[in-house]
Amino acid sequence: MELLQLRYFLESAETESFVRTAEKYRVPPSSVSASVKRLEKELKTSLFIRGFNRITLSDHGKCLRDALREAFSSLDRALDTISLSD
Repeated sequence: MELLQLRYFLESAETESFVRTAEKYRVPPSSVSASVKRLEKELKTSLFIRGFNRITLSDHGKCLRDALREAFSSLDRALDTISLSD
């Protein structure tokens, strides 16, 4: 599991769009989708329910989204603190 995979997942979960996530990170949408699929394979669960040009979070996806919101918030605060102390 990679940090970037988790960032892609969280952004996609928040926007319900691999395309918007790809635009934000300046990568092809297929890279975001493939990264999330690898994460799902590693976790052995579906994080999104995929429809025609639409994704919605599964129950497991909602659980991971909520946990990552907290984790990344803490991580970002720590990084900000470190940056300010330099």
